[in-house]
Amino acid sequence: MNTEYKYTTDGKKVIVVGNLNSQEKIVQEIFISNGNEFPSGENFVVKSLHDTPVVSWKETKLKELEARYEKDQKHWDLQIEKLNNDRSLAYDSLSARVKWLRNIAKEPREEEFKKVVNQIADFLSNTEKWVFTSDYSDWYLEKFNEEGVNYLIDRYESSYGRRRFDSMRLLSLYGRSDGSLVFRINDYSDGSCSDKDVLFFKSKEEGMEFIQNKFDELEKYSDSALKISEKFKLKLDDEKFNAYKSNKKDSIERQVKELEDRLNVLKSQINED
Repeated sequence: MNTEYKYTTDGKKVIVVGNLNSQEKIVQEIFISNGNEFPSGENFVVKSLHDTPVVSWKETKLKELEARYEKDQKHWDLQIEKLNNDRSLAYDSLSARVKWLRNIAKEPREEEFKKVVNQIADFLSNTEKWVFTSDYSDWYLEKFNEEGVNYLIDRYESSYGRRRFDSMRLLSLYGRSDGSLVFRINDYSDGSCSDKDVLFFKSKEEGMEFIQNKFDELEKYSDSALKISEKFKLKLDDEKFNAYKSNKKDSIERQVKELEDRLNVLKSQINED
């Protein structure tokens, strides 16, 4: 006797027990336990049976709508996040400008503006000018020679061991939120990557005076600070220099102590062997 399996309209798998009449069949539902299928439960009568599992039009559409909803939700969540980020950036930018204007209104910096305008005029003229900039470990002061090599203003690339001119870096004038103005020079000609603050001076002496004053404002000396002082032959503050030497000595003594302790441990290990 061949076992006949069918599927009801609501998705149940059943075994056909027999015919009740020409239109209705007696069936028993199939269950699964430990991976094995078996008929169980009371027999019941159905009118419609299918050879394969079927899904109603309504259920199919609901699944399609759920999938579309999940997809659209992710899309709009990303759009909302992007809009929130853009709004936050726009707010920060606008807030900085409003703060700058308020500071200008409280304390008009006429002298500073005049100085910047004069710097721009000097920069565009043929007069002598010196450029100062700095990074985390060094300071630089170079003469800006429009007919020569300017490593601060121009960008150079190395090709087969030879340095070649690549492009002119972008020099920009920024307004800080405290109302001050600052020139910055970018790593690349299009303004991308990082940038550094730059100052222009009419002579090397003027630039060196600024560097000495900037050096005097340091709270304490470091290795890089002393290299800068040696580079520009700056005057040292005895108190800061003595504090630097004392700290340096303490640091060296700690390192020596750590190395001695480590050496004693290694010697003891050799003796144990």
